[in-house]
Amino acid sequence: MSDTEFDLSEFTDDERTQILIRLKEEKAEILRRRDTAQRRHTAHLNNLALLRIAADYLDWLYINGRGSTFSTFVDEFGYDSLLAKSVFFQSSKLYDAMDSMVFPTNASFGDVYYPKPPYATETDDD
Repeated sequence: MSDTEFDLSEFTDDERTQILIRLKEEKAEILRRRDTAQRRHTAHLNNLALLRIAADYLDWLYINGRGSTFSTFVDEFGYDSLLAKSVFFQSSKLYDAMDSMVFPTNASFGDVYYPKPPYATETDDD
């Protein structure tokens, strides 16, 4: 018997059937959870990438004194991808949300020091 085989000879036919059914159910549940974890991980990475692209684009617009249009995003900023329309649309939604926020007039978030969490420390791989 190999590591992946089970000796079910001591069980009745009904018990063997129940064991195999349960084994298939557990395998399906494990695969479902793996799939869910992978989708969540991909969504997390996409969200971070979108935030970084949007921040870079907003900075680029400010530095270059440009207004935001799709053609500017693709042709001048240089985001030429099959996802360009989607990324531009989502970035625009982020800008709209930020424009509606109200902050104290003397606030400067860039001047605030905050310690990076332990998982955000830079490594040689960065």
